[in-house]
Amino acid sequence: MFDCLEAAAAPRRLHDVTNRGGCALRRVLVPAGCGTPARRALEAPPGRVLGDTGPPSPPPPPRVYKPCFVCSDKSSGYHYGVSSCEGCKGFFRRSIQKNMVYTCPRERNCPIDKVTRNRCQFCRLQKCLRVGMSKEAVRHDRNKRRKEVKEDFGGDELSPELAELVRRVSRAHQETFPSLCQLGKYTTNSSADHRVQLDLGLWDKFSELATKCIIKIVEFAKRLPGFTGLSMADQITLLKAACLDILMLRICTRYTPEQDTMTFSDGLTLTRTQMHNAGFGPLTDLVFAFAGQLLPLQLDDTETGLLSAICLICGDRMELEQPRRVERLQEPLLEALRVYARRRRPRQPQRFPRMLLKITDLRGISTKGAERALTLRTEIPGPMPPLIREMLENPEIFTEGEGQGEPPLPPDPPTAQDSPPGPPKSP
Repeated sequence: MFDCLEAAAAPRRLHDVTNRGGCALRRVLVPAGCGTPARRALEAPPGRVLGDTGPPSPPPPPRVYKPCFVCSDKSSGYHYGVSSCEGCKGFFRRSIQKNMVYTCPRERNCPIDKVTRNRCQFCRLQKCLRVGMSKEAVRHDRNKRRKEVKEDFGGDELSPELAELVRRVSRAHQETFPSLCQLGKYTTNSSADHRVQLDLGLWDKFSELATKCIIKIVEFAKRLPGFTGLSMADQITLLKAACLDILMLRICTRYTPEQDTMTFSDGLTLTRTQMHNAGFGPLTDLVFAFAGQLLPLQLDDTETGLLSAICLICGDRMELEQPRRVERLQEPLLEALRVYARRRRPRQPQRFPRMLLKITDLRGISTKGAERALTLRTEIPGPMPPLIREMLENPEIFTEGEGQGEPPLPPDPPTAQDSPPGPPKSP
């Protein structure tokens, strides 16, 4: 998959986060009724939630944007980090592009609404920044770039087959991952002032949201062309290996640099300190640094969806029954992302390889995340939620370190259904 990067950078060693053997997810030939949560999620029809015996969920409603966060006028979409109208979007873009310096003739607290927004440029710009508009996200020379897109495709055209693939992947991503402008953000004051080892209230909320996010990632996978045609064992292997990659990529696309916060799918917005206390621990700064590195790429929903699909459908995962078949599914995804990224930013030829390098970075974070999942089990009072445990845990990542004075951590207390076998009997 990474052959195209050889000239750009020597890829670091990729750690596979597939749990080989021993895990309940690998016991695919179990009797009826003994399947794991992940397997039941895969076997459910698209749109069906775990435990739901009713008809499939209806398709999501069309996107309805919140009012402009700056002036409360009708929003035209999500611009520079917040829901905003065309007027405030254009004002913010021009102000940042031209490095405008404004002054306030009053007390620097002028009310800004759709009637008064043009009366004080200083207060309007300050409110743009206050509600979360991002300077980094401003698209410079927009008209010039539109002209470049028309004149400089260089033969990179999406074939009808690739265009349909892009459409389906983009739709799968959007229907399983609401954009920031669709969420009603809310915050919590829980352990916001200083870092602690673990805030159990935040952990309970985070683990609940993480379980829902994993179910959405399973739903995303089932909507990808060709994925459900793979064997159940290979579907589980791929999901287990890439789940943390996609989870991290998704949360990092909801990073707001001005407030240094992350927003989850229900709108819960946590600061860096709260993320640490919710269970991320030493992983926190690494995740926030990765989120900051994503900002210059300015990924849209389609690119994020394609990148997630490439993370998932990857033939180099261990224990695949049909790795070549998985590689054949990944090849058009790589080509679709290459052409789409080239058409979107024709003067940035290094953008596509930089996206693929982010997959390498994600795998490194996944390794640290699996390590954190193991240490977290010693800090929480009860067992790890079953779906998180099955999808994210992988003790075999640490086999290289065994025998060096630090034995692996003990597993959660086994249940009757999940008890490990006893020692082999002597012949």
